[in-house]
Amino acid sequence: MTDPSTWFDAETELPGRAFWEAVLGAESARSRRFHRPATVVLVELVGFDDIVSGWGRSVAVRDLVAVGRILRADCRASDYVVRLAEARFAILLTETDQIAAINVVERLRARCERETGSRSVATRLAFGWASPAGEQTVAGAVDQAEQRLRHEAESAAR
Repeated sequence: MTDPSTWFDAETELPGRAFWEAVLGAESARSRRFHRPATVVLVELVGFDDIVSGWGRSVAVRDLVAVGRILRADCRASDYVVRLAEARFAILLTETDQIAAINVVERLRARCERETGSRSVATRLAFGWASPAGEQTVAGAVDQAEQRLRHEAESAAR
C-alpha cells in the first residue's frame, strides 16, 4: 500500500496530499489576487473499506485506480487531480465557477459509473464541490465541498 499523504501516490500515479496542500495555497493566492474563479471537487469511493474487508484490497484497488485515471483523463491539463486518502480524490478546477463545475462533476460521475459500474462489487461514488464565495479562499471552499461530499456519501451508503 502506498501512502497518499506524500507528494506522489504510486498506486494511482497521481500527486498526493502534500502536493494538494501546496497547490491550494498557491491557487488561493492567485484566485484572490486576480479575482479568478476556481472550484474544489472532492470524490470518494463509498464502500471501499467494505470491499477491502469482504473481497480483498486488490479488488478494491482496481476501481480506485480506474477512477483516478478517469478523473485525470477527463480534466483539463490546467486542473489538478490528486489522491488525498485511501478512497478519496480531490480536483482543483482552475478558471471554473461553480455552475460550470456542476457540469464537470456530472460528466465525471457518468463516465466513472459507466466504466466501473459493470465490474464494481459495491463501490459508489460521492462528489462534493464548492467555489470560494466573497472573501473566502480556494482553501476555504474545501470545507464546503467536504459538507456536500458527506451528505452525498451518506445518501449513497443507504
